[in-house]
Amino acid sequence: MQEKYIIKYIEGKSTLSEKKKVLEWIRESESNQNKFNFLKAKYIGQALKEIKNNNNESHYINFSKKIKNKKRYVLSSVGVAVLFLSVLLFWNYQEINNNSYVNSKELIKDKEEEKDLFNEITSNSNEQEVILPDGSIISLNIDSKLIYPKKFKDTIREVTLIGEAFFDIKRNVNKPFIVNANELKIRVLGTSFNVKSYEKDSKIETTLVTGKVELIKDKDTPIVLTPSQKAVFNKAEKKMKIEEVNSSDVIAWREGKLIFNKTSLKDVIKDLERKYQVQFVVSSESLLEYEYTGTFDNLKIKEVLDLLSISSPIKYSIKNEKIILKMK
Repeated sequence: MQEKYIIKYIEGKSTLSEKKKVLEWIRESESNQNKFNFLKAKYIGQALKEIKNNNNESHYINFSKKIKNKKRYVLSSVGVAVLFLSVLLFWNYQEINNNSYVNSKELIKDKEEEKDLFNEITSNSNEQEVILPDGSIISLNIDSKLIYPKKFKDTIREVTLIGEAFFDIKRNVNKPFIVNANELKIRVLGTSFNVKSYEKDSKIETTLVTGKVELIKDKDTPIVLTPSQKAVFNKAEKKMKIEEVNSSDVIAWREGKLIFNKTSLKDVIKDLERKYQVQFVVSSESLLEYEYTGTFDNLKIKEVLDLLSISSPIKYSIKNEKIILKMK
C-alpha cells in the first residue's frame, strides 16, 4: 500500500473505493496496523505543531463548540495541545477494535454502500465472460476478480482487475477506458489486450493484441504499446520491460491452453496451480529458475506432469495430495 493513500485516508479525503482498500490493507496484518498507527501519529504531531504556531485560544474555542462544551476555559498552549491530542487519540481508538484491527462495522458499511454502485465478478475455478454496460467484453481467467460500476461516468470507463483477463473494449473516443491493475493503470479508447496481475505474482504483464494502450504509473511518462508487445512490470524493482511476443500464445488460456517460452519453472507452477487447483512442492530453490518451453493443450494434470517429465530434467511424485518436483 502506497503511503500517499494512507495519508489521504487519515486526512479524510479518500474516495469510497480508496477508503475500502486502505481498511482492508490495515486488516491484513498487525504489521500493516502498526504502520498505519505510526503514520497517524506523525499526522497528529504535525497538527499539534500547527496549533502551537497559531492562536491556541481560538483553536480551543472552536474545538469546544464542536464537542458541545458550553463553558469556555482559557488554557495554556500545553493544555490545548493535550486536549487536542486526547481527542485525536480517542478518535483513533474508536476506529480500532480490541485486537488492534480496524473496526469491521465501518468496512461492512462501506461494502454495503459499494454494492449499490459496483458489480464484483469473481472466477474461482472456472473462466467467466463479463459484458460491461458499454458493450465491452471481458474474459476472466481462473482465480480472478473484476470490479466495475453498474453505470459508467460520463467522461470515463474505469474498472479494477485482480488476476488475469482479456479485454475487448468497445471504442469510444469521448470516454477512455481505464484498467486499474495493482500499481499500474492501462488506458485505452478501443482495443483488445490481456492483463495478468495476480496479487501473489512478482510482476504485472500487459500484452496488446490490437489497437493501442498507454501504461501509466504514478507521475512517470506513459508507455505506449503496439500490437504483439508485452510490458512486464517488476513489482519489487519498480521497473518496466517491453518484450516482443506472439500475442496469440499469451491469450491461449482462453482456449484451455498454456504455452510457455523460456518461462521460469516458478511461473509455470503458479499457472498450473491456478488452472488445476493443485499444490506443488519444489525440492530446491535453484529448480525454480529452470526455464521451461512447451505447450499444454487442454491436458489433464496427470498428462501435464508426464509431459513435463519427458520434456525437461524434472521428475515428479505425489504425496499427501501435493505434487513434489525434483531434478532428475
